[in-house]
Amino acid sequence: MDNTTLFFRTDSGNHELQARTPGFPIKQRQLLFLIDGQKRIADLAAFSPDLEDLKLRLIKLQEMGLIQTHAIERTPLPTIFDATIQPVEPVRTKTKQLPSTKALQNVRRIISMTDQTYLANKLEYMLVDVFDVMQTADELQFCIDRWQKTLREAGFHEMADAYMWQVRSALSD
Repeated sequence: MDNTTLFFRTDSGNHELQARTPGFPIKQRQLLFLIDGQKRIADLAAFSPDLEDLKLRLIKLQEMGLIQTHAIERTPLPTIFDATIQPVEPVRTKTKQLPSTKALQNVRRIISMTDQTYLANKLEYMLVDVFDVMQTADELQFCIDRWQKTLREAGFHEMADAYMWQVRSALSD
């Protein structure tokens, strides 16, 4: 298992998210929720500070039959003789802190209200399993992106934009 491995939920994994089996570890449920067939181990590592622990939890989910893997084909790296390659500036990332508790409560209220009103509670599990226990700004951004994408996919483009303005306003307080 390398950092380019992709994971996707099986039918059993989707059922577990819906059934919320009592006693199922919360960290495992959170990880299962994040697995969407598009995130590599490297992407999932943004939500887990300990890469080895993440890999162990992924193996456990695989053993339980809740997820499966497929590897990404590797594209050969360009050679130094390829004249079309331009040097790229390294990306500088700052560790962002979560906003205030009041701001987070306001954002949660907006997401929850729009989820109930427009999405028939599709995001309820995300709110409980990810939003309510998040510890990083990346997790907050994941929740906001997922919420906005779900609104748009449901055909509420204008509402997504209008409520996003409210979310930005709540986060700037």
